[in-house]
Amino acid sequence: MLPPPAPEPAAAAVFAAFAAALWLKGAALSAAQVQARVRPRAFARPEDAAMLRLVPAPEPTAAARAGDAWRNETENGPFALGLAAAAVLVGVPWPPLAIACGAFVLARLAHAMAALGTLQPLRTIAWLAGQAATLALAILCALSLWSRLP
Repeated sequence: MLPPPAPEPAAAAVFAAFAAALWLKGAALSAAQVQARVRPRAFARPEDAAMLRLVPAPEPTAAARAGDAWRNETENGPFALGLAAAAVLVGVPWPPLAIACGAFVLARLAHAMAALGTLQPLRTIAWLAGQAATLALAILCALSLWSRLP
């Protein structure tokens, strides 16, 4: 097998934009969760309520939904990020990498919005689209490696 190619600067830029977009989406979900708790002044954890001199109260549904969307992101995002990093390292050209990463970001944005807005079947379709984009990243890595075999 040939040594790996030097990372293409454009592909590295795609990866950086991908990572930044996913971080921004996660930050937005976190902000939505905080807003859902602050607006009604409802904090389930005693230490959070005590900080604001409140009595613990049940978590609002919107906060729970934002938390669920955030947890789902932490279950799916790392695989896509890892595969995108691998794609850069094994020499996947930037255009297909950008398409797969862009598709993942759009799918995860749709998933988050559907989760917050209680929109089924959009949430499931968006989740499946994210899985397809992750699979595309894996296939791009495999094809790049396959093309380099002696």
